[in-house]
Amino acid sequence: MAGADAPLFKKILVPLDGSPVSKKAAKHAIHLAQVENAKLVLMHVVEDIKQGGAIGLQAKYGNVKLVEGFKKARTKAAEKWITDIKSQADKAGVKATSEIVPDDGTSEVGMITSYAKKNDVDLIVMGKKGQSKFRQLLVGSVTNAVIHHAPCPVLVVR
Repeated sequence: MAGADAPLFKKILVPLDGSPVSKKAAKHAIHLAQVENAKLVLMHVVEDIKQGGAIGLQAKYGNVKLVEGFKKARTKAAEKWITDIKSQADKAGVKATSEIVPDDGTSEVGMITSYAKKNDVDLIVMGKKGQSKFRQLLVGSVTNAVIHHAPCPVLVVR
């Protein structure tokens, strides 16, 4: 058993989507990482192009340039706000890395939980958007699914 002063968390994963609540979760994660002297991993999953949407239909009919442009724009946007969060972590003396990964088709939840498992993550800190109970029943939420499938504790920030 570790001593009383041993940190509980050595690696904290923060899945981000650019929303205000995910940025708020990142602030909490930075504070926890500072207290625990933990590493922070800022992660964004670039969503897969849905076949039913306008861009998905373009992909289906061979317009690969449009699809690649969409993915490139999403990645570039993620890099910008992740860089802002990394600079906040740097100011707090927290070592932060970033992972911008394309959805491999398994799901955003699968990407987050398998990353946590493969990379020995001790804690996931993520935001929860305020969906009604009815909407959660219909479509679920990424946060709820991560809570149920994560290999480690999950801290949810509202």
